[in-house]
Amino acid sequence: MARYNFKCSNCGSTEILVISIPDFLSLKTKDEFDHRKCDECDAVSKFVRIFSSTSSKISRGKDEILVQTKEEARKIVEKIKSGDMRAIRDVYGEEA
Repeated sequence: MARYNFKCSNCGSTEILVISIPDFLSLKTKDEFDHRKCDECDAVSKFVRIFSSTSSKISRGKDEILVQTKEEARKIVEKIKSGDMRAIRDVYGEEA
């Protein structure tokens, strides 16, 4: 689920909407957030989307990246050993 931040143009309070991306896109096309009642000031006002940094950051350590890279390399080697021509061309080029 994605998080979308909106700001009331009347009082400046913010609201967070947590919905899927397809649901959000359907909201935008219907302009459901254009004019709605604010929970803070009880006025019907326009809500403006606030663009901020991502709410969740994925961080991986050096060891985790190294393990993943080795696993991906192992899979490529297995494909080459099995005779997968596409994998061979990807690694060695067309003339191999």
